[in-house]
Amino acid sequence: MKVIIDLIEDIRAAINNDKDFSLMAMSLKEENSGGYRPSWESYVCRMKVDDEQSGLFLFLGKEDPLTTGQLLQELNSLSNEKMMYEVCVSYSKQSQRINSPLIGFGESLNDRKYLLFISEQS
Repeated sequence: MKVIIDLIEDIRAAINNDKDFSLMAMSLKEENSGGYRPSWESYVCRMKVDDEQSGLFLFLGKEDPLTTGQLLQELNSLSNEKMMYEVCVSYSKQSQRINSPLIGFGESLNDRKYLLFISEQS
């Protein structure tokens, strides 16, 4: 489980708070060997801080992706208490809403993508 402050810290360390990276979610499927392989990736197009569920929900879509600058602008204004909210990627699969917690972060400097890794849901 990753929380908002983890995400902010990784963006600072990995890409030096660059505001022009596109946000992408990448699903990783666990292999029998214990490793992971990419399954799919999609743009993160919207976000919502939900106080009732104590979470930051990042929604996938085909619209223009959010940038790290847009994300950081919203997150940096949150209270210290909200910085501990869990970060989840929210998407639809077979007409069902799935909120998948993050398992890690990454970046593609050449493609200017900031990646949010989730575990593939069966």
